[in-house]
Amino acid sequence: MADGIELGKAYVQIVPSAQGIKSALTEMFDEETEGLGEQTGQSIGQELIGTLKKVIAAAGIGKIISDSINMGGALQQSLGGVETLFKDSADTVKEYAAQAYRTVGLSANDYMEQTTSFAASLLSSVSQDTDAAAQLANMAMVDMADNANKMGTDMQDIQNAYQGFAKQNYTMLDNLKLGYGGTQAEMQRLLNDATKISGVKYDLGNLADMYSAIHIIQQEMDITGTTAKEAATTLTGSFAAMKAAAENVMGNWSTGADLTEPLQALAAKPGWDLIENVVEVKSCPTEADEAALREVGAEMARRIRAD
Repeated sequence: MADGIELGKAYVQIVPSAQGIKSALTEMFDEETEGLGEQTGQSIGQELIGTLKKVIAAAGIGKIISDSINMGGALQQSLGGVETLFKDSADTVKEYAAQAYRTVGLSANDYMEQTTSFAASLLSSVSQDTDAAAQLANMAMVDMADNANKMGTDMQDIQNAYQGFAKQNYTMLDNLKLGYGGTQAEMQRLLNDATKISGVKYDLGNLADMYSAIHIIQQEMDITGTTAKEAATTLTGSFAAMKAAAENVMGNWSTGADLTEPLQALAAKPGWDLIENVVEVKSCPTEADEAALREVGAEMARRIRAD
């Protein structure tokens, strides 16, 4: 596996370098030798890329690299969307996204993709206050995940409902399984019930108010906090958190970002939670189980130190 990682790093580092040989040679010579630089640069670059691709294919890590590059491209696009929509509060959204593996069970990219899908409507409902929108967006994302984990509803169905509310479409309100049907009248009833609990008036059609009212109802039903709890205490939850944290590593790796925090997040929390939950599920672990788990822990620690 270590060889695979090194080859992956080589691919990311060498391919751009090889493709840049043309530019480097052109700078070294004058305009009369530009053709030579172009020809030589392309020849050397293509040979290096071709050879490296063969090595990568033989090592069986081509799919890992491909997935990582795709994740990196999606991550860059999501970051651009967050910066465009949230402006001065973009860093706040990015910080929430970095913790989403634990709070929402999603990678940073998936978190930002979903957040930007309703950000424009949310900003409109808070008079373009980007900080308020960032806080509300995170609240909504956590509420969606908590609902999915507590009620067993498919996350996509819940996301569709929240996106519908942004368009004043209430037909999927019943997807949340909070006891309200999919009509405008039922959304108004939810808002009224939330007002009775919190003492705050919520307006139909204002997205910030609707998301806040749903949050109040879920708090009342003891749904809030389910995802974070499951990530730390259940086998399924810790698997989801670890998968999301691993996707963060791959996405950041392919974009050339600093991997320190994503790797530490992967090893320090989801990895150990997973090990602890495996032991808890298997009530009588054998000596072989214990030895394997110790080896996993030691290997995780060794790789973090090496990186």
